[in-house]
Amino acid sequence: MKMEQGVTVISEGNESANSREQFDFAPLVSEGGFTLLEILIVLGIVGGLLAAILTSIGGGSDQAKRKETQTRAGMIQQSLIRFQVDMGKLPTSAEGLDILVTNPGSNKWSGPYTDADQLKDGWGVPFNFELSPKGPKIISAGKDGQMGTGDDLPYINGSLQENEGGDGQAEAPKEGG
Repeated sequence: MKMEQGVTVISEGNESANSREQFDFAPLVSEGGFTLLEILIVLGIVGGLLAAILTSIGGGSDQAKRKETQTRAGMIQQSLIRFQVDMGKLPTSAEGLDILVTNPGSNKWSGPYTDADQLKDGWGVPFNFELSPKGPKIISAGKDGQMGTGDDLPYINGSLQENEGGDGQAEAPKEGG
């Protein structure tokens, strides 16, 4: 008899019926964990799904739309990092965020890096993108859907920033309630 992958096999031949051989097979899969990038991507996707669900259940309150916008800005930031790793550079302000879903004709591009729907804020308005000295700036037009007004929500490295121009100040989302 032979024990193979948890099954006892009776072999015929020169072996006696009472002899048993046991084999210790090495695991086929390594026991390594997840990388930090994989964990962040999963958390971003789960956060985006939760924000979308909360928006649809809660009637689309401004607070829920702000949270969804922040989650999507963070996911776009991660997509920009993956793009930069593949392409060796960030997209230019002129190329915009569409380059994350559409190949610009480069053989280095291994996207899409995100879904086209993720390039819109919680109000359904496409994000604006520009490179700033602090890093990629992802800007939501906010509740009114118009860029350059006081409710714009600029994100740098996934965090809401005070609006740097003279076109109003971004209000940080209120926590809770």
